[in-house]
Amino acid sequence: MSEPVVEVVEIVLFDIAGTRYGADMTQVRRIGRHDETESVGAPLGKPTEGRRALIFMTSGHVEVALAIDGVLGVQSIPRDELRRLPPAAGASPFIIGAWLDRDQPVLLVDLHATNPFRPEVSHA
Repeated sequence: MSEPVVEVVEIVLFDIAGTRYGADMTQVRRIGRHDETESVGAPLGKPTEGRRALIFMTSGHVEVALAIDGVLGVQSIPRDELRRLPPAAGASPFIIGAWLDRDQPVLLVDLHATNPFRPEVSHA
């Protein structure tokens, strides 16, 4: 009898002002230095240092950056360990779920939803 296949998701773990976040690695084009040009701003809070950035693509194929304090690593997580947040939880529209890393909560972010350059998104 064969073992069941466990689907895993590669999550990049990062920190902004002491809060741990994670994003699907398939959304990240690269990790680099923060540059104010084409920044999505601070939708998850203002980084303490903000010298690093997660770079991702807009739907218009333009690179944009989310400033972060640091990258904590990349983790392969079984999909069944990830939890969606219910709308009643009142989380920001960027936070789509959570994962418990031992005893540390990690908020899961949809990077594309943080992008104010998307025509259909208004953060006003």
